[in-house]
Amino acid sequence: MVAVASVVVAALVSSYCWWNTNLFGADSFCGGRMESGDVQAALDSTGRVSQVYAQVDPQRAEFECTVGRTSRFVGGDDQQLTVETGIEEGVFPFTTHVWKNPAARSYFRGGVTGAVSQDSGYVVLPKPCWGKGGALEGKGVTRFEDGAVATVEAKMEKGVADPAGLARLLTRSARQVAEKAGCGTAALSADPDLAAPSASRATDIQNVCGVRGFELPKEAVIVARAEPDLEQVNDGSTDTWACDLHLAGSAKAAVSFSVTSDKNFVEVAKKDMRGAETLPGNKGVARSDQAVLRCGSGDVHFATKWNTAYDGALIDSLHRDSAAYAKVKKAAFQNFLDATAAARSCPRVTIS
Repeated sequence: MVAVASVVVAALVSSYCWWNTNLFGADSFCGGRMESGDVQAALDSTGRVSQVYAQVDPQRAEFECTVGRTSRFVGGDDQQLTVETGIEEGVFPFTTHVWKNPAARSYFRGGVTGAVSQDSGYVVLPKPCWGKGGALEGKGVTRFEDGAVATVEAKMEKGVADPAGLARLLTRSARQVAEKAGCGTAALSADPDLAAPSASRATDIQNVCGVRGFELPKEAVIVARAEPDLEQVNDGSTDTWACDLHLAGSAKAAVSFSVTSDKNFVEVAKKDMRGAETLPGNKGVARSDQAVLRCGSGDVHFATKWNTAYDGALIDSLHRDSAAYAKVKKAAFQNFLDATAAARSCPRVTIS
């Protein structure tokens, strides 16, 4: 009986270790692009980590890799994470709907352009990498001078990530990509230093996002559908400031505002701002939702991004009048510029 019990216990221990630890598991995944310890830190939970999918050519810099974490007996939902190289146009984290809630991310400090959240993250590869090798040349973008950057990106397909662990995983994967492409930098070898966002707080309608004198135009406030409620701000980075404004009401509206002097983004913004006007007096370029201004310490990019729910509610409230809709959105961005430009030694400008 003792022998049988010992066998049963050994089997249970073995089964537990197999499903809930990486004992005898792989040291790395996807041709060495991701270390097991870094994946575990990003997922930050008990379980067994394994490779789900990989597209890797040992001779090329680009890759795509999906890893998963499973556990048994101790609870917890499975997690799945995809990391891949990519090409993005313009100031994508602040202007595209794919990258939601910029203020909810933690931004890299110390020479690396990037940010992470519980859902996703990105690192912009060093400029010498842009256009080098395979997917770093393409995905529909044939000329990097048109305003595109090369990236390493992460997305949680299931579950949530630990932002600090995800930052470490992204940085180390980006370093491997850059080294393979022959464009590595010392900054990618350092441990990530992150500027975390603030907690959500009530919005002061006369000082939106904590910016003195910044108000939304009255036409942008829709009673019972989109009224200022909560905001989240990230102001811990030297290069980047962001605010997500969440409005109370049936529309589930949200709008984000951002300012960045990060040279990678400022450079591509000027090339990607289709339809922008050149401002008088060599003050920069602008359109109704973005501007790059020539400021005291260098060029600075300003942007606003409305979610689709807010867009729909706004145009409905204006009786489908597209001219009135465009006027309200431009007025909101103008108010933002008026309230924030001077603090960054930027000129006061008027968008036509």
